[in-house]
Amino acid sequence: MTGSRIVFGLVVNTPGSDLSARVDRLTTMIGEHAGLEVTRFEAPTYEALATEVREGRVDVAWLPPIVFVRLADSVSPLGSILRGGKAAYEAALVVRADSRIKTIDGLRGSRAGWVDPWSAAGFVLPRVKLALLGVDPRSVFRTESVLGSHRAAMTALAEGACDVAGTYAQADEAGNVVAGAWSEVEGAEVRVLATFGAIPPDVIAVRAQLPEESRAKVLDALRVACTEESTRKVLRELFNGDELREGLASGYESLKSALDMATARGLFD
Repeated sequence: MTGSRIVFGLVVNTPGSDLSARVDRLTTMIGEHAGLEVTRFEAPTYEALATEVREGRVDVAWLPPIVFVRLADSVSPLGSILRGGKAAYEAALVVRADSRIKTIDGLRGSRAGWVDPWSAAGFVLPRVKLALLGVDPRSVFRTESVLGSHRAAMTALAEGACDVAGTYAQADEAGNVVAGAWSEVEGAEVRVLATFGAIPPDVIAVRAQLPEESRAKVLDALRVACTEESTRKVLRELFNGDELREGLASGYESLKSALDMATARGLFD
């Protein structure tokens, strides 16, 4: 950060999306309320975003849960924007609706499509849970592809480029899956093979060395954004929600434990 300028970082990996424009509306809003110049930085991957934060080139970041866990003491959470009022979501393995794969046991020899090695729902949790079910994710698949985004994974599945894909899902109060990344992809008719959850929400966090005055200004701006209708619309467009849950939601300790266990077992090698 230089003077009153802060950098807001995130991953934008869906070609042709208007996510960048939505983020610009958010950074403009934060800047106006906080009296700061806020600029957007787009990282090509979650790992690259973590590096930028750790090395002090990004001040505020929208972090998926695995990125937040791996950054550890390098960041301080401001809070989460709850999607649909929910503080957690599910990881899911999905196949095409017409797939012959009916059970986890049917995955042997299939082609897997993953989002990103740092994606909780799109890689980490499905592999952890498969291992806990006695299925070794390192050998069960014929091929594994990293596709870069949830939309890309669902598109590949719909087009037959992979047989099974990991992504996020949303469940209703009864536990029934009602939506997921496939809901945003035309022609993606899927069947949920299994769900694994719950995963804590994404975090808006600041680098640990950001001056307290700037941290407080950004948090105050987010509070205002969640109370004024004109700015709540911006949040809904970007996060599919407008409720700020300050601090850190529950579930991160168990996520860290699962990540440590899987790493020790070499599930990501």
